[in-house]
Order: sequence, then C-alpha cells, then structure tokens
Amino acid sequence: MNSLTAPRNLVVVTVELFGMARIHAGASSVTLTVDTRSPVPALVDALARECPSLVGNALHLAEDGAAAVADGYALNRNGLAFLSPDTDAVWPWQEGDSILLLSNQAGG
Repeated sequence: MNSLTAPRNLVVVTVELFGMARIHAGASSVTLTVDTRSPVPALVDALARECPSLVGNALHLAEDGAAAVADGYALNRNGLAFLSPDTDAVWPWQEGDSILLLSNQAGG
C-alpha cells in the first residue's frame, strides 16, 4: 500500500495561542484536524491555513512557501515537551492534544 492509499488516522488537536499570537488571531485557540503521523512542519502548515492572520507575526513563510514558527516563538505539547518546529520527526499526535504557541521572550 503506498502513502497515497494508506488509511489516514485523523485526530483533533487544539493550538492554544498566547501573547501577540492571540491578539493577531483574535482568538485564544485554533482547532486542527491532523493525521496522527504528521511531522511538526505539517502541523504548522495546517495552523497557517486555518489562521492566516498568524502569518507575518507568530508564523512566517519560508522560501519554499511552507509555514514555519517565527523567531521568538516556541511550540509545546501538552505543557510537557517543547517541539522542534523544523524537524520531520513524526510525533504520535493524540486526540485532544494541546499544542501551545508561546512567545519565548520575557513578558510573553
């Protein structure tokens, strides 16, 4: 079975926004449906599509057009582990995961 026909295991995760990301989005959180095997960059791309007002602020577009976490921001999963936003490592996303988009500068 190739990757185009492999069954997708979709889960709903919530990206919680803090500081300026929350202000730019006009919301405290964004709900995303992602494949359980999505790497972090795919989750960031999904966030940019769902909440384009974050692009140019907490997110930016790389030269290849993919969304990336902007300098000064960090991703955290369930308040327990910081995520490397540029790795293709696959995280086993679970239904109800909470991804925190935080400013990593003093004052949030």
